[in-house]
Amino acid sequence: MRSMRDIRRRIRSVHSTQQITRAMNMIATSRLRRAQENAITNRAFTNAVWDAIQEIGSHQVSSLFWRPRQEGRLCYIVVGADKGLCGPYNANILRSFLESEGAGEGVHVITGRRLQSQLRFRGISVDYYEEGGDLPTPKQAERLASFVLPLFMNGEVREINLLYTHFVNILNREIKTVKLLPLDEFRADKARQDLLWEPSEEAVFSKLIHHYVTSLIYNGLLEGKASEYAARMVAMDAATDNADDMIKELTLQYNQARQASITQEIAEIVGGAEALR
Repeated sequence: MRSMRDIRRRIRSVHSTQQITRAMNMIATSRLRRAQENAITNRAFTNAVWDAIQEIGSHQVSSLFWRPRQEGRLCYIVVGADKGLCGPYNANILRSFLESEGAGEGVHVITGRRLQSQLRFRGISVDYYEEGGDLPTPKQAERLASFVLPLFMNGEVREINLLYTHFVNILNREIKTVKLLPLDEFRADKARQDLLWEPSEEAVFSKLIHHYVTSLIYNGLLEGKASEYAARMVAMDAATDNADDMIKELTLQYNQARQASITQEIAEIVGGAEALR
C-alpha cells in the first residue's frame, strides 16, 4: 500500500485536473452556442443564394459548373478538429473518409493540420488549410473557395466534395458529404420568371457560384466546429466524472492507510507496555 503522503499528493493532482476539465467543459458549452447561432444565420444566406442560382438555371444558362466531367481527380475538403481532447472525433472523420470513394488513388484532399499527417502516411495527396481561432470566419471559407474553384475551372479536378460532421445535438453527430461542384444533380425545373440580370446572366451566375461555394464551406466549418465542441463537452464531462470516482477511491485508500497506521501505533504502544511489566 502506498504511503499517506503519496495518496494525498495524488488526490491534490486529481483535484487540479478535475478543475481543468470542468473549466474546458464550460468553455466548450459557451462556444458551441455561438457556433450554432452563426450556422443558423449563414444557412439563411445560403438558401437565398441557392434560390438565385436555381432561377438562373431555369434560363438554361450555359456554364461549366453545370456539366459533369469524366476527367480529372476527385477533390475533398475534410473538416476535422484543430485541437485535441475531443474523444474519437477526428478518428471517426478519418474512418468515414477512408471508407468513401475519396480514399482511392489520385484523390486531392484539403484538410487541417491534425489530419494531414495521417492522410499523408497513407499516400494521399494533402493540402493544408490554416485553422485558428475559436470559431471559423467567412474569410477562411473564402480562401478555401478561392483555392478550389480554379482547380475545377482549370479541369484539374472533376468534382469537389465537402466532408464534415453535422451537429444534431450534444450526443448525436453525423458525418456528411456534400457535393459542391458540379451542380448537375441539383439543377431543378423551376418556373422561369421574366427577370432582367445585369450585366448578364452568365456574369451574375459566376459570382453567385463563388458565394454559394463559400457559404457551403463556411457552413461545414461551423457545423464541424460545433460538433467538435460538443464532442469536447462529452469528453470533458466524462473526464470530470472519472476524476470524481478516482478521488473517492483514493480517499478510501487514504483512510485505510491511516487506519492501518493508527492500528500499528496502538499495537506498538501495547507491545511496549507489555514489555515493561
